[in-house]
Amino acid sequence: MLLANIDPFGATPFIDPDLDSLEGYMEKCVMNNYFGIGLDAKISLEFNNKREEHPEKCRSRTKNMMWYGVLGTKELLQRTYKNLEQKVQLECDGQYIPLPSLQGIAVLNIPSYAGGTNFWGGTKEDDIFCAPSFDDKILEVVAVFGSMQMAVSRVIKLQHHRIAQCRTVKITILGDEGVPIQVDGEAWIQPPGVIKIQHKNRAQMLTRDRAFENTLKSWEDKLKYDKGPLRPHLYPQQSVDLATEEEATLVQMCARAAEELITRICEAAKTNGLLEQELAHAVNAASHAINKTHPKFPESLTRNTAIEVASTVKALYNETESLLLGRVSLLDPPEEEQLSGALQTAELELGKLGEIPWLYHILQPNDEE
Repeated sequence: MLLANIDPFGATPFIDPDLDSLEGYMEKCVMNNYFGIGLDAKISLEFNNKREEHPEKCRSRTKNMMWYGVLGTKELLQRTYKNLEQKVQLECDGQYIPLPSLQGIAVLNIPSYAGGTNFWGGTKEDDIFCAPSFDDKILEVVAVFGSMQMAVSRVIKLQHHRIAQCRTVKITILGDEGVPIQVDGEAWIQPPGVIKIQHKNRAQMLTRDRAFENTLKSWEDKLKYDKGPLRPHLYPQQSVDLATEEEATLVQMCARAAEELITRICEAAKTNGLLEQELAHAVNAASHAINKTHPKFPESLTRNTAIEVASTVKALYNETESLLLGRVSLLDPPEEEQLSGALQTAELELGKLGEIPWLYHILQPNDEE
């Protein structure tokens, strides 16, 4: 449940003596999944505005992802909320939380965020945090440092942006200007004041029967053992459109090499802003393509997906290599060595993909290369 108090001076800025008190607050809406303020909310707001202005341009998931990528890249350059920590104050369970330099804050009730990203960075308990769950009345609070971080989180489990786990979140918007916020994808500009998020109620839900699933899996494994590996029944045209098992393995290996390259780019971008500016679009495109290489049945990888992975990873490789050779001289030797090693691995895997006849023309160097 999200509550709002438009009077920023109506509550103590650091410690709330009564965490359950709702006096002075008005219920704004019910949050089921997640809440965001700052960068991600602005991108959602701009996307919603564009969809209302041009609904014909947002009629498919692919087009929507493309627009999110365009808006995210635009925000990467503008950095509208690069000092959000100066515009808001955060309290978790009544305790004031000093914020690092960030562009947004996300409050999660489920592991999935921003189109399927596990933004918390894991599903298991560790030495500091308990395992996240949608029914434990505990919220996960994470920092958003930039649009590249949001894109990379789709393929790499990042954990350095965790802030807290708590039952009540209070955010005070300071100053005279409103800040974009979004709840479950619905975004608007929230004027200065106090936002409070706390548990409201529970609803009966259907859940998975683990015992039945385990029995079914054992039965399926027995069938595979008795009859050997089974591929889905395919019509002739579908067989042509699917990659073979060997081809799918090569694509998977290339995707893993690209993930390592993206990891090294993100690490180097922390000390070199040019990398973030120049490679953001290529990283976004490659991350989106790589995310498609994790289907339920690996043997059902389509040729179209393989072509998308090959072309986007090749573009990422070319742009990164160009920066290393001619325009980036500020990297520390260890960072440059790690990035060069990841590039060599990606080049090797791309070379293997180039041996596949229907990928050969995509991976051959053009005149500019």
